[in-house]
Amino acid sequence: MPTEYAWFLPTGRYGDGYRINAKEPERPPTVEYLAEVARTAERAGFVNLLLPTGTHCLDAWMMAAAIAERTERIKFCVAFRPGLMSPVLTAQQAGTFDAITGGRLTVNVVTGSTQVDQKRYGDHLVHDDRYDRTDEFLDIVKALWADDGPVTFKGKYHDIEDASLYASPASKPYPPIYLGASSEAGRRVGAKHANVHMMWAVEAERAAQDATDMKKLAAEFGRKEELRFGLRMHIVCRETKEEARRAAEAMIEGSEIGNTKVWADMRNRTESEGQRRMNELGSQDSLWVTETMWMGVNAVRSGAGATLVGTPEMVAGALRAYVDAGVSNFILSGWPHVEEAEIFGKEVMPFLKDTEPVVL
Repeated sequence: MPTEYAWFLPTGRYGDGYRINAKEPERPPTVEYLAEVARTAERAGFVNLLLPTGTHCLDAWMMAAAIAERTERIKFCVAFRPGLMSPVLTAQQAGTFDAITGGRLTVNVVTGSTQVDQKRYGDHLVHDDRYDRTDEFLDIVKALWADDGPVTFKGKYHDIEDASLYASPASKPYPPIYLGASSEAGRRVGAKHANVHMMWAVEAERAAQDATDMKKLAAEFGRKEELRFGLRMHIVCRETKEEARRAAEAMIEGSEIGNTKVWADMRNRTESEGQRRMNELGSQDSLWVTETMWMGVNAVRSGAGATLVGTPEMVAGALRAYVDAGVSNFILSGWPHVEEAEIFGKEVMPFLKDTEPVVL
């Protein structure tokens, strides 16, 4: 099965640089700098770019539109939160973006990791109710993208009458849907709707079990063969193991999770099963879970906390273990995002030819 390698755009208030979540970003998230990250990722062989969502970030739709004009082929995985906007408006925005870029859109559906940030947006639903709403939301969006006629829908959270859109996506049948969830409620929504079920990186054996469990759930919706599996993680690659470890540990020196309050709340006051997994891995006696997996990032930020650290051969070998476990999509990042993307493209990609990397 072909494997997709994607990169990340650091659009948050923390910006980019050699330190993670520094109090003052070394490289602020300007359009010019983010375009440089995107073009570097494109040259390195990455085929997709994740743009995050949350009150700590620049708006993902606007930034994707700006960066698309400054790149040629790379796709954009635009993260958004169902319930903060109408599903019809979201389908319209996504269809427009996909049409004007010639099919360069994928979407990352983020139901919400904690009530703290949801309430900042005025959303007060509890965890499982948010996933019920996401299920309705995606039913409507996919029906609109199918363009089989006006859509009428009356559910618990949405009441839509005779909706149809001029904006039709170029990607058929619709832009691929990435959805991350580790809770039972979230997994069921992902099994029903996702093209790619996203997970934060855990040990390869646990990732393999997650893939097996999700295949069983997807089979209940007749989608066992449709669902693919993705991992979100960070990369630090250097010529020697010792040099890579020094570079990784230097990234968190002088950084505090409280530098970005949203991250502190999301890590410490989380409802997310995925975040709990990261916290569990990061609270062990050693931050080195395996020879290549390091959990230091979890100490200074929320979200994806696992980092693969090592030589090009070590990093490629760890990624290949996940491919063998059933993973076909990787969303990677590294600090700074320009330099680490260059290293990955030149040093690691050649060792991954046997994973059949997708090219644009």
